[in-house]
Amino acid sequence: MKTIDAARARQLAWLAIGVYLVGLGISATFRAQGDFNVYYRAGHRVLHHLAIYPPDESDRFLYAPIFAIAFAPLAALPRHLAQFIFFAVNAFSLIELILGAGVILFGRERQLPAELIVVPVLLSFRFIDNNFDHGQINLPTLALIVWAIIYAGESRNAWAGMMIASAILIKPFALLAALHLAIRKHFVTLGWAIIAGIALLILPIVVFGPHGLVDQTSAYVIAIASMTNRYRTMLTNQSAVSAVARLLSLRIGAEADTSTIATIVGMGLEIILVAAVSLWDWMSDGRGNLTRRLALCGLFCLMPSFAPISWKSYYAAMLVPYMALTAALGTDRNAARSAPAAVWAPFGLSVVLNLATGNYLNRVALFYSAHFVSSLLALAAIFALWLTTEETRA
Repeated sequence: MKTIDAARARQLAWLAIGVYLVGLGISATFRAQGDFNVYYRAGHRVLHHLAIYPPDESDRFLYAPIFAIAFAPLAALPRHLAQFIFFAVNAFSLIELILGAGVILFGRERQLPAELIVVPVLLSFRFIDNNFDHGQINLPTLALIVWAIIYAGESRNAWAGMMIASAILIKPFALLAALHLAIRKHFVTLGWAIIAGIALLILPIVVFGPHGLVDQTSAYVIAIASMTNRYRTMLTNQSAVSAVARLLSLRIGAEADTSTIATIVGMGLEIILVAAVSLWDWMSDGRGNLTRRLALCGLFCLMPSFAPISWKSYYAAMLVPYMALTAALGTDRNAARSAPAAVWAPFGLSVVLNLATGNYLNRVALFYSAHFVSSLLALAAIFALWLTTEETRA
């Protein structure tokens, strides 16, 4: 049977991604998108000089005023056209996430083989689809994170700082990328990030004026603070805090929504995991081959569950560790050596937990935080891979 060469396979892989995106684009353009509706409404308020963060609103805009201004041009368009343009932003971000993950793991000199283009997307498709379905902003955030890390490694500090500052203002989980940059002593990048962050917070003065900036920024801070005890046991919240809260609800019922125990235990677990992976990252040399980038993959495993409110769609970040595991167990594996069970077993379980189908089974899986557990299994697989590779090298 005739086989196709690597270049042709790569072209077909990108064609498959293109077809996948076309299907998502049709759905994203014409369906009702809850998250994008919030962004669209915020942009509309900017255009009409209204308060961006009304206190009586149930679905609040939770991003800095500069991002409401960024959505204003879309709010001037018909809804479905605006959704299509935002879909295009997400589609571009997904492609940049795939390419950026490849650069982080293997360097710029390597072209991704077909398997590493398609398989990580297949393994994380439920989270990717969720971002497109609801018109969410996580894929652009993840693309900013991976390219900030790449640019910092290439001493393109101003661009890297601007990207990481933007990502942090959008989603708190980007703080773990900033932590990685600090561990790698990219202090110039972090300095630029501070400057960019301050600039992004001050720039709305051009639109709102000094008093308007103070009012809108104060309302933004209040809106963020008001979310402390919201959505604690909602099924699609897959944070460590929500995992503990839902388990507590089996014993104390609705009181779990406001229990400080869930916050203390959940955030305590996250802090311990982040500290452990940070130590691992510090012990690893960040330059060079895949093995030396596995600790960074560990941080990507922790990003989706880091904040007390961490939606299912955040787990699109798993594309990065899934790409690393696919390479280690597939495309880059030494044919003379079998894959260690300590790696493929938790990796396989991680994938299976994300595939619960049917309304009842899916709800059960979400209640018991299947995606959070899945990310921890992927972290275990990544760490086991690092251990077995270090033993082989020794």
